[in-house]
Amino acid sequence: MDAAAAKAFYDYIATTVVGMPPAPLSRLLSVNFSTAEDARIVSDGISRARILYEQKSKLAQAEYVLAQLAKATFPGAGTALSPQTMARITAALEQQPDILQSVPLDAENIRMYAKNCWNVLVTIVSMTDNSSDVNRIIQCAIVQPMNIVEHNSLAQLLIDQTAVISADTLFKYLNAVEASCRVQQSGSAQVHNVRLASKVFNHALDANGALAETMSIELSSFCLSYTRVKDATDLYRRIITADSTAL
Repeated sequence: MDAAAAKAFYDYIATTVVGMPPAPLSRLLSVNFSTAEDARIVSDGISRARILYEQKSKLAQAEYVLAQLAKATFPGAGTALSPQTMARITAALEQQPDILQSVPLDAENIRMYAKNCWNVLVTIVSMTDNSSDVNRIIQCAIVQPMNIVEHNSLAQLLIDQTAVISADTLFKYLNAVEASCRVQQSGSAQVHNVRLASKVFNHALDANGALAETMSIELSSFCLSYTRVKDATDLYRRIITADSTAL
């Protein structure tokens, strides 16, 4: 196989395998596979095809992620993404962490991710190494008042990130819980929120006992407002015990 024939055949294999428009291949092209050199040319063409396919696949994956997130955050038309779409985005981010560098993470977009694709937001938080960025993202995702579903999701995220959660983030969370309880006034929803918040703060205190002093006044006030909920009274006792031990 001469040089011209080799190049034509090489380009044909490389482009056709990845689904790109094939390079023109003359019907009169003489192809002879009798030598080791010809076999190497074919092998190299297939190897190049694999590389081109991977590059094209990664690019398509990144474009898909950014397009779907843009759809979820489009002003006035943001819609919740389906579980299947969120799973696909999450898988893409885990396979290609570099995509995250192109994902808009300003406050407004974060709020929309929290509203329309919570599972994607959780993945973004888990892939964020800087604790300050983790806290900023979570703070932007906190809304008030929260419904039960929103609170359940946020509480789990806070528990999962307990090791890096700051006092400022917990203060904002506490404000959101209190606002939610004021809206619900009484009943099972309010009790659920108090119990869930108590669970979050217990996890936080397990990870950082100093929070008992930092948040002593605010947490004590919260607990005393809901003494009919056992979880709140237990949390209050823990705070008081920690305060007295610190003296």
